[in-house]
Amino acid sequence: MSPSHGLNSISPLDGRYAPRVKNLAIIFSESGLIKFRVKAEVEYLLAFLSETKLVSVTTKKTAAIRQIVERFDEKQARQVKQYEATCRHDVKAVEYFLRAELKRLGMDELIPYIHFGLTSEDTNSVAYGLMLQTSLHQEILPQIKKVIVGLVQLAEPNISAVMMGRTHGQPAVPTTMGKELLVFVKRLVAEYQSLAVLSIEAKCNGAVGNWHVHDLFFPNNNWPKFSERLIKNLGLQPNDVTTQIVPAESMVKYFQSLIRVNQIIIDCARDCWQYISADYLHQIPREKEVGSSTMPQKVNPIDFENAEGNAGLATALLAHFTEKLPISRLQRDLSDSTVKRSIGVALGHSLLAMQSLVKGLSRVEANRQLMLTEVRHHPEMMAEAIQSALRLDGRANAYELVKRQSRGKEFSEQTIHMISQQIKDPVYRQILINLKIEDYTGLAVKLTKSEIKKIKKYLAKN
Repeated sequence: MSPSHGLNSISPLDGRYAPRVKNLAIIFSESGLIKFRVKAEVEYLLAFLSETKLVSVTTKKTAAIRQIVERFDEKQARQVKQYEATCRHDVKAVEYFLRAELKRLGMDELIPYIHFGLTSEDTNSVAYGLMLQTSLHQEILPQIKKVIVGLVQLAEPNISAVMMGRTHGQPAVPTTMGKELLVFVKRLVAEYQSLAVLSIEAKCNGAVGNWHVHDLFFPNNNWPKFSERLIKNLGLQPNDVTTQIVPAESMVKYFQSLIRVNQIIIDCARDCWQYISADYLHQIPREKEVGSSTMPQKVNPIDFENAEGNAGLATALLAHFTEKLPISRLQRDLSDSTVKRSIGVALGHSLLAMQSLVKGLSRVEANRQLMLTEVRHHPEMMAEAIQSALRLDGRANAYELVKRQSRGKEFSEQTIHMISQQIKDPVYRQILINLKIEDYTGLAVKLTKSEIKKIKKYLAKN
């Protein structure tokens, strides 16, 4: 990439961030969309001729036709755009391109059957289906996995790193850094599992979904079965009850899950930002990096901020897709077409968000001593344990008693000892007397160890 490349791009995905989303650009660029349309048309042509036996296509010819897709590059994409400039129809331009390619290969007899009985949305449903499936398995799922791994790598050495838990921003009860990071891991694993089995729907059934031409001229063929076989062979999910467009629900499932991933990213990034602000997480400085143009001491949490910003932008676009794409006037309107062209933009910002979070996680370490010191400075977090012991001792007003001693007042170890002496049951009394505030973390350590072990095993297989 030349130094000036992208300096005049209106989208940062094509400029500033282009190197970080280059693989996604190959899929969702105009050239990428055209190539997937060419693939859809080529596979339909070969399947249609095999089904109807109108023309015999040898194995050698089949390989040569599929090579049209394999050798397709920017030069061929420009040829398609030249056809489109004349006919002003993007899918018809692909047909004209394929006519020229078949003529070049000396297969003129196949030209009449290109796009036979199809509508543009048959081609588009397959093309976009392939684009989404490809992006999901080549880019999005691997990046979600990297986020999960990054969180596990930070959580594992901090399984027992005690810290003050806060609810409503106030001291609550102690927890551990490892367990709090595990919460994000579990949430992301659930979305990863859902996306891993998602299949995008496509159709191949003509103008308004009834196989009109196919049934009229080939009434003895089972066209729904033909369509199912073709689409499944392409790795997509067939839908044979449609209008001119395939229903968008499978796309929406992808986008909605990705919205949830982005929301988890935002939640995690904001918590990490606050942990850094409180010095729970210490940023590892890089010698040549600058945190401020005027304050030399600063090391800013820019990766977490970048993650939050990109995830929010992606979510806004994805939310529009989920509202817009399932709705189409009658059998078809074209308002979805221009919207779909921005799918790659939404996925690009999602990818940037995940990349930034991974980078941020790799550049922080837990300030274990500070967190422990802070926990020890807040003995009032023992109030829950104390009032529970009093309840077990039969005190009906246990909660109110501890509330009077702790709420808005200094709550010291002496206070804890004084209340503990009021407990009649020697077992409960001794438990409280022996309990150190830093040990009051419940099952946090055991739970985190167990879950991380299961998650690592799952990731190794997937």
